[in-house]
Amino acid sequence: MQKAKLFFLLLIAAFLYTLGFPNVLSLYLPIGPLFSYIILFKVLNAEEKLKFQIAKYFLYNLFITLISFYWVASTFKEFGGLPLPVALLLNTLFTFILNPHIWVFLVLKHFIIKKNIISKFISLRALIPLLYALVLTTLEYWIPQQFPIMLGQPWIIFSDSLGLASIFGIPAYSFFSYLVVMQFLDHSTPKKIKIFNYISVIIFIAINPLLSSHSSLQEAQLENDNVNSKKINIRLVQANISNFLKIASEQGRYASVQEVIQRYHQLSIKPNKDLESIDLIVWPETAYPYSITTDKEKLSNSAIPLVFNHVAKSTKAYTLFGGYDHTKDNADGSMYQTDFNSAMLLNPDGELSQIYHKHILIPFGETLPFGPLNEIISKYLPEIAFFAKGVDYTVFNIKDKFKFISSICYELIQPEYIREYLNQANERADFMINLTNDSWYGDTIEPEQHLFLAKWRAIEFKLPIVRSTNTGISTIIDSQGRELKRLSPYITGNVDYSLHLPYNSQPKTLYQRFGYLSFLALFSLLFLFQLILIKLRNENHS
Repeated sequence: MQKAKLFFLLLIAAFLYTLGFPNVLSLYLPIGPLFSYIILFKVLNAEEKLKFQIAKYFLYNLFITLISFYWVASTFKEFGGLPLPVALLLNTLFTFILNPHIWVFLVLKHFIIKKNIISKFISLRALIPLLYALVLTTLEYWIPQQFPIMLGQPWIIFSDSLGLASIFGIPAYSFFSYLVVMQFLDHSTPKKIKIFNYISVIIFIAINPLLSSHSSLQEAQLENDNVNSKKINIRLVQANISNFLKIASEQGRYASVQEVIQRYHQLSIKPNKDLESIDLIVWPETAYPYSITTDKEKLSNSAIPLVFNHVAKSTKAYTLFGGYDHTKDNADGSMYQTDFNSAMLLNPDGELSQIYHKHILIPFGETLPFGPLNEIISKYLPEIAFFAKGVDYTVFNIKDKFKFISSICYELIQPEYIREYLNQANERADFMINLTNDSWYGDTIEPEQHLFLAKWRAIEFKLPIVRSTNTGISTIIDSQGRELKRLSPYITGNVDYSLHLPYNSQPKTLYQRFGYLSFLALFSLLFLFQLILIKLRNENHS
């Protein structure tokens, strides 16, 4: 009976967690993950053996994986050709990499309790909820994750009211979420400290909309201020190429190649009555099926396929497209690191002007996490691309008037990577572009989850996001994290939009400048106030 109760509690906790993110029920409960973690940590009795805590957490993660990240199994089954039982078995591996910071936290907490460290600093016992929240936030932020899911992310549902995001970034929202969880579970905290913690959370929540209201007003003024704003007309091309058609075209099957190119071509030059002209056309990740050998000395001398020349002449627009940049030929004929997954910018004359190579490659799809052994392994796994890894941080330039950066796929959901990218630039970008291909995941919830995580970069850096995908979701997101226009999954068409931008380059946000340090400054302030309260309490009892 006890095991059945445990099983049921972990299942409920997992279900509540999934409600904080896009899910198949289309039911959103932003505070669901908070209730989920309260149940989880209540079940994870700190006094029991570590192996039992790990077993419980594994079961909790397994439920989340099967409920919300079932698309991993779907991908294995659909495109790997694996039987459903085998695909589900492989799906369970996601259990080990989902929220990995909790695994580390359980070990650290077990060590602290086992070594009786808390009793050695009994006067600081009241700080435990605050310190645990800090440890969890730090581990969550810095432990590498391919699909980083953080406790603060459900706040994005209120994106136009998150004014502190540009100052402290997502760590602050995770921290206050963890603080609520830890304080609720800790019954030994002195009443004054407990009240202080809850008041801190309330003040943090209250300040957010006050700061965001000014940003909302600025966004509205851009639309009507022709003197202090500039406008770029953008066309996103969502060709809706199925993954099977995409693979066939990359294998050189003539009919498939023709179908892919023709679809992109027709959508690119399609007339539009809403925009007087197009400044920038954007194709998604790896849209062009063949590798292009670029001239590394002078990009404009690169031989570019005729389709792009025709698009350029027909529209007089710049074209940014995802493709393969061929960098070398291996003596053994292998494809190991011969190509970059790239974003390439063509000018209105159809000449290649700038290029960006993807930095963060997806394990088991674009590379393997085995370092120098990868080259040997690649000979036995030809289905894995093994791309070369990019090193430069390209800031794209259109007409010497508009500047943007271009991330590819999951790079946009890595906050520290985007910070580094933006900070490498001599001038601040006007907006960000993300090229993505989510067709691998079929008709699942993954595209919504991917977009959900990506929106944080807009409000952290106060920059619009232009997101072009193969099968959806293609969208324009303003600097408040709001979708201005979108094309849903599995719709073939364009997103045409006039994006209004400040005429003068805007200053970097504090979060862009200082990153996690800005959050640590906030934490230090809270820590200092709690120390003062503890000191006053001790003096009153002496």
